[in-house]
Amino acid sequence: MFSAPPRTIGTGETSCLLPPVFRLKTVIMKHWLVSLLFLSSATLALGQRPSPIHISGMVADSLEVEGRTAYLFISFENQAAFIDSCRIRGGHFVLEGQIPFDEVTAEVLIDRVPLSSGSIVVRSGDRIEFDFAPLGRMGRPDVSGSASQEELCRLLKAPVVALRKRLQAEFMQLPAGDNRRAALGERIDSCFRAEAVLWRELLRTTRSGFNAVYACLNLLPDMTEREQTETYAYIRTKFPDNVNFSTLTGTTPSGMPIAAMTPESREAFNRYARIVGDPLPYPETREERGESELTITPPDSAVPDAESSAASASVYGPGDLVADFSLPDRNGNAVAWSSLATPYVLLDFWASWCGPCREEVPSLLAAVRDYGEELSVYAVSIDENLNRWKQAIEADGSGEALTHVILRKDNANYDSLFRRFDIRTIPHNLLLDEERRVVAVDLRGDALREWFEKVSQNN
Repeated sequence: MFSAPPRTIGTGETSCLLPPVFRLKTVIMKHWLVSLLFLSSATLALGQRPSPIHISGMVADSLEVEGRTAYLFISFENQAAFIDSCRIRGGHFVLEGQIPFDEVTAEVLIDRVPLSSGSIVVRSGDRIEFDFAPLGRMGRPDVSGSASQEELCRLLKAPVVALRKRLQAEFMQLPAGDNRRAALGERIDSCFRAEAVLWRELLRTTRSGFNAVYACLNLLPDMTEREQTETYAYIRTKFPDNVNFSTLTGTTPSGMPIAAMTPESREAFNRYARIVGDPLPYPETREERGESELTITPPDSAVPDAESSAASASVYGPGDLVADFSLPDRNGNAVAWSSLATPYVLLDFWASWCGPCREEVPSLLAAVRDYGEELSVYAVSIDENLNRWKQAIEADGSGEALTHVILRKDNANYDSLFRRFDIRTIPHNLLLDEERRVVAVDLRGDALREWFEKVSQNN
């Protein structure tokens, strides 16, 4: 999976589309035969020979995973598969198998660890070693034995990249209208220009089709249409059979549309979600339901049908008075949003696995810092995995500034809250005034502070 960041000082208008069905399952069983048949059919269809890979690693004692299962997951185009699994012994795991193309991306997952190893570029014949750390899908671990991964990590850790990230963090901490923002913005743009030089050099010299595509993704914001066409042609010519080209165009290197996602790939993505504790991205098949010893059925769908919609309470919108509700905090204590005494309360719906949600945290912290006497944030997570939720709060440093609660499927109000707040994508928020009426919806990035700035000016 590619995770090249968009070139933006703040946050883009990206959201996480919520899957229509949530299921929680336990006791994952290995479908090695399905994966083998799927990979064989994929490689035969494209005239490729399966290629061997070997990935081994050590896990820190602090994770306490001795005896648990490690899994090797790969993805390519819009497909995915589990390749191997093993028990962790003495903090060590060894995973190996066949990949259907010369170069794919891989992740190592460990049972009941809420984040994967991060994405690893793997080429046929690679023998990779690394220290497992829960980085998540957007992360990229340091490894030995993968020339592609090592090359990409060197660029991502270049001094100018570290400087740009530090400046962006400083930028987000400044209040709207601060004179220092303009100067910081210029320095950030200067860093982006310096990074572009590095990406162009990587594009010119790399022997990795994945890295060429990744470099192109980082250069796209400043490319003209002609430059984009020429760059695509260059990559297609230099890497004529590389499956990663589809990320740029949605087609194979030969120009054919990529195949529809297979049922086996949907099962693989669902299995990935179960291992890390995420909601399932796709409805379960009968085969999937049969491989688990326990199925926890969720409340009624959060998206009502036509008949139930008419009978249910309407969706909250601007001007509506919002009814109070309470949810458990990190200690399991019920906390009502009405307990927040500030004139304004932001009801913010998010999840630890939602990248755009996590990108909003600096903006929320900045708003609370600047308008703390006026504003409180009631942060409602829709996570099912309690540990991952708590780890995200700690990692983001928002535990003290925001009031964190969680809305899980076992909550009696789960279905009604999803309906009334129209939670279809996240992040999603509603700003309530002193009368606890909705005065704004989906204030993202700097928009929240700018809203308060306008209110202050009008008063």
